[in-house]
Amino acid sequence: MANVRTIVVTMSPMLRDIITDLVADYVTLDIVADFDSRTEIVRKSELLAPDLVVIGLHIGEADDIGRDLLMHVPAAKIIAISCDGRTAYIHEMRACRTVLPDVSSQVLTDVIIGTPVRA
Repeated sequence: MANVRTIVVTMSPMLRDIITDLVADYVTLDIVADFDSRTEIVRKSELLAPDLVVIGLHIGEADDIGRDLLMHVPAAKIIAISCDGRTAYIHEMRACRTVLPDVSSQVLTDVIIGTPVRA
């Protein structure tokens, strides 16, 4: 089973645990950092070289942070999840942005493990 070096940013422990459990049959999320704030997140992300960054968005926040962070860790997959957990924004360095309205647990699992997703 593959290990995915993961950084979690501004996300509740419960949601982090739910996501970790969702993909447990496919990959192991090796959480190398769990940040409660975004202070110095760019510098720390560059040093940690993650495969995946999962960001909990604040109320009313757009997913721009995903695109911005991707410029600093281009090999990573960035997933920004809306504060209500209904929408996930996936950023990858392949000039692609996918919006998944009403994201389900299975769709989020597919995104993390790399299964093609239809928006």
